[in-house]
Amino acid sequence: MDIVFISDDESPAEFDKYFKEMPWKAIPFSERDHSRNLGEIFKVESIPSLIVLSPSCDALTSNGVEEVESLGIEALHLWSQGKSPFWRRTPREGEPVWNNIICTQCHMRPLVGRRHGCPHQECNINLCEGCISKNAHEHPLVEYLFPEHRYSLKQLFASVPYLLAPNNGDQLETKILWKDHIKSVGLYFSAHWCPPCRQFTPQLAQLYKEVQASNHQFPLVFISSDRDKTSFDEYRAEMPWPAVPFNSVAVLEDYFQCIPSLLVISADGNILTRHGCDQVSRKGVEALKTWAKGETLPRPPADKFEWSHVSCDKCHMTPIIGQRYHCSTCSNYDLCSACEKKGHEHPLQLIQQPNDDDDN
Repeated sequence: MDIVFISDDESPAEFDKYFKEMPWKAIPFSERDHSRNLGEIFKVESIPSLIVLSPSCDALTSNGVEEVESLGIEALHLWSQGKSPFWRRTPREGEPVWNNIICTQCHMRPLVGRRHGCPHQECNINLCEGCISKNAHEHPLVEYLFPEHRYSLKQLFASVPYLLAPNNGDQLETKILWKDHIKSVGLYFSAHWCPPCRQFTPQLAQLYKEVQASNHQFPLVFISSDRDKTSFDEYRAEMPWPAVPFNSVAVLEDYFQCIPSLLVISADGNILTRHGCDQVSRKGVEALKTWAKGETLPRPPADKFEWSHVSCDKCHMTPIIGQRYHCSTCSNYDLCSACEKKGHEHPLQLIQQPNDDDDN
């Protein structure tokens, strides 16, 4: 099997320096027009890119980088035999398709059907239904929840063996989150390494204590995105609510894909809001009391809505309050309504106020 380096370097010196690191052939820098033509032929949109061709120049794969990262030297062995490392099957009606997920055992890509994996951060294993019995793993495997399906709180927390009590390591039953009188639950996706989270957590903790002391019961649970257990334990100590154990967060993180945030779910699994942090900052304890009743907060009028973490790039209003206009031509460029009226060199798009269950 041969490999050929096709350079995107901007100078002969850069090319020569980089090529010295490689044990294979290269198209000379002087023939970079030919290199550009090959990039257009194979529709290379980003680098690094590894295209694998058969002797007849049929493409075995255009995802060579991903396949090497997933399979290592096994990928090269299969290519040398004219084989693609991955295979796919047609999903049956209603069957989930996990885009960008590969079965660790049989290399099905994308993984179709029920997906199982290890929740431990140090493990990187995903298995299709047919490979569960073929793989012996040191940790218990859990089944992932398909993002396009809706689940009850009990189903959402099926992979969580217990909760950790605040201020100590005592184990609490997860069913405390869906007792009969509970109308909604707050899922606090947060991390010790995230500065906005560290600023928001003390505010949320104070409001939580206030609402718990009243007749409004609003359970909160910490779902960590910390990188190690030491950080998790240190951060959890600041919170007066329970936490999902460090190695049991994977299914919830994957399902909601909204980190960092405060997400509020009703007892039957409906999302009341994905924007809990913003709403707490605006409404304070009233937000928690409203959610405790299983209700959503009224939408603010368009001229009062705060676009958290978005600034006007002309007058520097932070955050933008009221209508927000975005320029897709300029990179990450937004204007408030007053500055939009002054004109801009490119067309502007009015950004609609997000619904409570919108991702952004």
